Amino acid sequence: MPGHKGLMRRFSSVVIGLGQIGQGYDYDCQDDAYILTHATGFTYHDGYELIAGVDPDKVQCERFEKKFGQPAYTDVQTLLSQHQPEVIAIAVPTSLHYQVFQEVMSCQPRAVLCEKPIATCVGDAKNMLSLAEENHCALVVNYIRRFEPGVLALKRTIQSGDLGEIYKGTVWYSKGLLNNGSHFVDLLRFLLGEVTNIQIIEKGRKWDGKDPEPDVCLRFGQTSVCFLAAREECFSIGEIVLIGTQGMIHYAGGGGVIEVRKTQPDTVYRGYTILNQAKQTIPTASNRYQWHVLEALYHHLTEKTPLNSDGKSATETLAVIEDVFELL
Repeated sequence: MPGHKGLMRRFSSVVIGLGQIGQGYDYDCQDDAYILTHATGFTYHDGYELIAGVDPDKVQCERFEKKFGQPAYTDVQTLLSQHQPEVIAIAVPTSLHYQVFQEVMSCQPRAVLCEKPIATCVGDAKNMLSLAEENHCALVVNYIRRFEPGVLALKRTIQSGDLGEIYKGTVWYSKGLLNNGSHFVDLLRFLLGEVTNIQIIEKGRKWDGKDPEPDVCLRFGQTSVCFLAAREECFSIGEIVLIGTQGMIHYAGGGGVIEVRKTQPDTVYRGYTILNQAKQTIPTASNRYQWHVLEALYHHLTEKTPLNSDGKSATETLAVIEDVFELL
């Protein structure tokens, strides 16, 4: 599905950080079948005009210029001396989010789209919130699942009560609780409610010697969910199973597959209830997730519609992660 045609308003946009999420994941794709990066998202959504990129690696800059036909700079200050972008994507390492955010506030952008997690600590995140408010800048955090149509349909299914009370679940994650696990903490906050209790099951190891990988039970509202850490070097995984009184949800492949199974009477053993073998599949658009993030941001900038993932919600997710780490 291409961007809106004939839009009257386009926002000049830049990408700071030209690694995997900046331009890498879909670099070799020549059409809009996959929109997995900020650069490709700004290219294919008609509400934006990609005007430049930034990365300290000259090779990444050359790759950007070759594919997107726009200049790339090795530092933020040179970019800002040449351009005054309205929308800025920050896709640098997490440890640099706060520093880069402070730098770009000088050009007073309309919006900043910051990669997740928002910062390395809640203190920096709160400072970013204050700076955004002072500069009348929308701060979006790229927890992509909150914008993905399949997740929005799943949320409606849960709220409808079709699956009864969602009372228990499991999450398999890899590559650290902060880096990858936070995606699922954030998603379950969105689907089920705020975290009301934390219980460490096993401290586990640290991914890359830095990011803890605990097995931990979090209660979202009244729903207990066990997060279990897998070994990223064996294979990547991001998977959720939620159990309700009237059915089950399977969120697999990082969100590429969403399946629902409802209960039914057992036709063989009378008096028993089982899960229907037929799976109801909720269509997803995970191959174009970045387009949907930009679509939501466009409506926010032009119509003031609320954002499903903003600086406030992302700071709250980071606070949960910090609370877990304090218990380790």
